Amino acid sequence: MREYVGFALRRVAAAVFTLLVMITLTFVIFWAIPSQPANFVYPGLERHPSAEQIEKANHFLGIDRPLFVQEGDYIWHLVQGDFGKMWANTFITGRQTVQQQAVGDTLFPAVRITLSIVLGGALLVLLLAVPLGAIAGRSIGSVSDRTISLVALIGICTQPMVVGLILRTVFGNNLSWLPPSGYCTFGSGTPAQCGGPGAWAEHLVLPWITFSLLFLALYTRMIRVSVDETMREDFVRTARAKGVGEKRLMSRHVLPNANLRVLTMVGMEIGTAIGVCVYIEAAFGFSGLGNLAVQEFIGSSALDRPMIVGVVVMITLIVVIGNLAVDLLYGYIDPRARTAGRSRRTKSLEAGGVI
Repeated sequence: MREYVGFALRRVAAAVFTLLVMITLTFVIFWAIPSQPANFVYPGLERHPSAEQIEKANHFLGIDRPLFVQEGDYIWHLVQGDFGKMWANTFITGRQTVQQQAVGDTLFPAVRITLSIVLGGALLVLLLAVPLGAIAGRSIGSVSDRTISLVALIGICTQPMVVGLILRTVFGNNLSWLPPSGYCTFGSGTPAQCGGPGAWAEHLVLPWITFSLLFLALYTRMIRVSVDETMREDFVRTARAKGVGEKRLMSRHVLPNANLRVLTMVGMEIGTAIGVCVYIEAAFGFSGLGNLAVQEFIGSSALDRPMIVGVVVMITLIVVIGNLAVDLLYGYIDPRARTAGRSRRTKSLEAGGVI
């Protein structure tokens, strides 16, 4: 247990360091872009604001301080769950003004939508990919293996947005079996938006299927190969010689070892999953994190920088936390992973003649 605690602390420290580096790079890159915020604070002076007006605008927007002070303040608020404030042009009594809005008010609802798609779709992928990959891996070259491999190949070649539009048209618009678009909250909802667990799941069935079709192909083929390789291992032959039945052999020996490779791949695919959600959200009219990122990067201005940084930091946070969870789970399942780094360091020292 002590060994696992040390392994977990090292992984957490590495995750925190990675997150700080990414926040610093994002902050420096987006704040180093030349801009003229006075044009937005003083909308009537779009071309030639005076030096005094520029100074007042920079002070109003909080960008007249040194960059490291701004970043430190941002990280301090980020630890408290505050992704900062952004400024928006609004019209009050016919005059254009600039008002502050919390980034989290827009960012957090978008994150909930994207995570609903990713987590539900990932669960569906695992429920289907494990049995299909096991069936194909046990009988390489059989009819079932070729059929599953062909379907998996078709799934890899499809584009998520095309699949989503087809499912939406057929099952949503034509057959009216499921809602074609829109998102319902998991809670009770509001008069302007539907809600409840049942309505929430009903509106997400088609996005989950769209998500799973792409990743189902990849993970089915991966589990197929892993099962085939594991079936050739010595410990499997030993278990068979001892009279272990096929079902017990698959559930207790083959699949746990074959799924370690899948677990590693899950951590690597978290960023890809969020990228796929851009197409799914566009196909079903969801205002998720992917849709928000596209909107901000395409139509951004100097006033949108807090939102852009918030989107990038949130995506980084999801990827880092997801990989951390996978690493901790992998270390718990396979004790060899806890000492892998230490073994490599020891071997390198011995090779260098230090020990």
